[in-house]
Amino acid sequence: MDLPELLPGKKAVLGFSGGIDSVVLSQLLIERYNIRAYLLHVNYGLREEADTDEQWCRWYAQEYRFEIYVLNVNPKEREGENVQNWARNIRYDFFEKQANALDAAYIFTAHHADDRRESFLMNALRGSGLTSVSGMNNTRFIRPMANMDKAEVLAYAEERGLEWVEDASNATLKYKRNQIRYLLSPILDQVEPRWKGGLKKTVDNLYRDGMLLKGLLKGWSDEFVKLQNGEHYIAMGPWTKEPYAQVLLWRFCLSIDAGLSYEEVGHVLKGEIGQRTTALTHLLIKDRGHFIVGPNIPVDRKEYTITSLDELSHLPFELKFIATPKAEIEFGPNKEWITTKLPLPLVIRTWKPGDKFVPLGMSGTKKIGDFLNDLRLPRHHKEHVYVAIYEDKILWVLGHRIDDSMKVAEGDDIAYLAVINLKL
Repeated sequence: MDLPELLPGKKAVLGFSGGIDSVVLSQLLIERYNIRAYLLHVNYGLREEADTDEQWCRWYAQEYRFEIYVLNVNPKEREGENVQNWARNIRYDFFEKQANALDAAYIFTAHHADDRRESFLMNALRGSGLTSVSGMNNTRFIRPMANMDKAEVLAYAEERGLEWVEDASNATLKYKRNQIRYLLSPILDQVEPRWKGGLKKTVDNLYRDGMLLKGLLKGWSDEFVKLQNGEHYIAMGPWTKEPYAQVLLWRFCLSIDAGLSYEEVGHVLKGEIGQRTTALTHLLIKDRGHFIVGPNIPVDRKEYTITSLDELSHLPFELKFIATPKAEIEFGPNKEWITTKLPLPLVIRTWKPGDKFVPLGMSGTKKIGDFLNDLRLPRHHKEHVYVAIYEDKILWVLGHRIDDSMKVAEGDDIAYLAVINLKL
């Protein structure tokens, strides 16, 4: 793994368990870079020895003149999450927050080459792709011992007479990493005695290829992707004709945690305009000239009644009516002026197929579906358009057009400016 240049004497934090790896790194940073890191220890409260380990870490910090910060966690707060994922999220969040609080330039973790090989095997067995199979891809965390084998770490500690604590969980076969370490590694030693060196080269090559892929994806994204109102608009272009188009679009969806499968992305890519697919949190739709990736928001099927224009807080969007003298009216594309003769009560709901109204400036009725199509709204936006109804007559397509009967008349002295935020 290629390591960034470390500037001597810079402020830094180090994830510190008290095990041999973090003890060695704490000393190595002083020896090689003149960096005396702040030690960050997390007591998860999961093992009988947890408090004893914490005390030992405090002793070590005092003995070797380090500053230490300890986070004590209540294990009862874990709600069904995998223990290792839960612990990892807690400590990395702790490391980030402490680094920011201390204005630290570096966050160090004590992973070594053996850890990287084990991560690769675990990721490969579960079906990871190029950008994740090599593991440890978070560039915010620096791993100065990434190219050192465990044997080198042990030799460093023994040569300097360092002490450390042993974590009993590292010896149990309960965890997959330990199964690879104690069960699979001996078999690989027999099959290919040089496997550790070969696998290290493979992991390094994959890591570099992954960095290249991320860089190319960023260049494509900078050219073709725009973020607009919380949605990513991906412009169609020559890239859609390339044999890697599906991979490219899928990789982008992965980069924003859209939760869409490779097959689902291909279904939209190769489909007609309006084709879409949905995941738990996001949707992907093929629109005119763009692919759109955005939040998957359920369509509101409720009905809301307005009995007073001063009581609108129960609506699922922001709406207010501002009484304005007719002489101050300024017409514009983003302003909806409505007569003060607006009847009550109004029923607010999303539009349905077959709904009709008379758009402002027209004499005949028009289906709302056709009206929205003329506006060239993306399909998933059309579904969230609300209408205002009085006695079965649609008086307003909210955010788009009033019915002609609601226009400001010649004899009106005051009109309502309708200000609406549909949150879409």
